[in-house]
Amino acid sequence: MARAAAPLIHGKGPICGAGVSNLISTEALSDLIGSIYDCAIDPKRWPNTLALIRKELGFHNAVLGLHALPSGKELLNITSGIEPLWVERMPHYGAAVLEDWGGEAVYRNVPMEEPAVRSRVSSYAPAGARESRFRLEWALPQGLIDSIAIIIARDGDSIGSVTLGRHESAGPIGEREIALARLLIPHLQRATTITQLLDCKTVEAATFEAVIDQLLAPVFLVGTGLRIVHANRAARMLLEAGDVVHATEEVLSSRSKGVEAALEAAIGQASRDESELGRKGFGIPARTSTGEARVLHVLPLRFGEFRRGLSPSVIAAVFVAPVSVASTARDVFAELFGLTTAEARVFEHIAAGSTAAETAEALGVGLSTVKTHLLRLFEKTGVNRQADLMALAGSFALPIES
Repeated sequence: MARAAAPLIHGKGPICGAGVSNLISTEALSDLIGSIYDCAIDPKRWPNTLALIRKELGFHNAVLGLHALPSGKELLNITSGIEPLWVERMPHYGAAVLEDWGGEAVYRNVPMEEPAVRSRVSSYAPAGARESRFRLEWALPQGLIDSIAIIIARDGDSIGSVTLGRHESAGPIGEREIALARLLIPHLQRATTITQLLDCKTVEAATFEAVIDQLLAPVFLVGTGLRIVHANRAARMLLEAGDVVHATEEVLSSRSKGVEAALEAAIGQASRDESELGRKGFGIPARTSTGEARVLHVLPLRFGEFRRGLSPSVIAAVFVAPVSVASTARDVFAELFGLTTAEARVFEHIAAGSTAAETAEALGVGLSTVKTHLLRLFEKTGVNRQADLMALAGSFALPIES
């Protein structure tokens, strides 16, 4: 008999009514996020950042691995809290690590938006499975009893994860650790995506502006209202060409209302509380005038070492990059504007031309429920009518699968 599909995480969402302030102090969270985004520009900072993460979450060690596809070339391989002897032995356990998680198929199905706890994932391995060599020969001798995996990349260009090892002295992995890991996921994914875009191995420049001025990728430093504070040479060339984005009185804008709205939503959130940014401003789809696919990534800059020396008005950097990830229109829209699953379903029907009543019937919910979701959609996207919502969705020249 085929084995039933199993959940890969224990619980979703915040801890039983506990807010972020119950999990971690505002200052500590800001320091963590700022440190993660510094790594996007300077990968040499990852060891220190991993140390901060594992200390805050109560883990003994951490490993960040990122490999290019399909070549398998190592892009990043960083460890924290592991003695050199054990680091040297790690390459001998490649297949055994996957076995420890219940097999390659199980590990590859770990959702990107959720942390996976090894003990809870591998418990769904086929009956009769033995303890892996990795666990018996590498983990247990160090007193490691469990681990959490965070998927940071899984697309046509790369695959990678951050794995945190739990020591027996810290006890079992609890809901606080899972909730905090979940909170960091979009920031880790955004940072590693931008790292690949920039291909920065070392950063010698002292200021962020000096760093981006060395880059071939177009980068804008923006403040509130998308006001351009600084643009590197590639970005200025993009503005002169009026391609993908343009400037109106030193304000970053686009021919696509959807791109502008998504940028405004991300910059607005970054200015208020970047810990709640999620995937807003991460992979905004656009096209050049010749039809080439591009995406825009927003990198918050309110905290971190690179904040020093920047104009106080700078809130974030906007990067323009080639497209590497395919997704559905609903998924893209939901991520860019922070929609809930229910809101995304309503959006999908409204964007396709359905009325509120037709949407309610199709989803099997009440008309009042659909109207409530519509009000939330209007609030999050900045439009006031269903027709405007349809136009906004249609304005994205989506370089994705429909």
